[in-house]
Amino acid sequence: MGLWKPRRYVQMSKGVVFWYNKAADFIMCPPSPIAPPPAGFQKIECVHASEVDMWSRRLRRQEKRIREMTETERFEYEGKVQSAIIEDMKKCLANASNETNRQFLAYFIRKAEEKREKRRMEVVETFMHCEAKEGVAS
Repeated sequence: MGLWKPRRYVQMSKGVVFWYNKAADFIMCPPSPIAPPPAGFQKIECVHASEVDMWSRRLRRQEKRIREMTETERFEYEGKVQSAIIEDMKKCLANASNETNRQFLAYFIRKAEEKREKRRMEVVETFMHCEAKEGVAS
């Protein structure tokens, strides 16, 4: 008997799931294949090995890009993601059905905004020691 060669597109016994946000060009691996994707994400179910390879390659490139970001680029990137999350929570707050949900959402919106304010980049003007006293550096 000769060697058995697999066909070009090998179907997997269990599909592999990714979540993809097209607006942010962001890929995530879900905690469970049956979990619903978060708002703004679509579920990508790969049933062929070539699809899994393609999405895994994209995920590796994304992780490499994130690791190589400068501090400013990371701040801008994460700020966009965080702003989208806050906006989504505000929409949910407007449509909340009971008081418990409204309190829960209001609390986490406030916490997310506080976290965003703490992370805001500060520009501190520095001065030389001799400038601390008036008229010394003139």
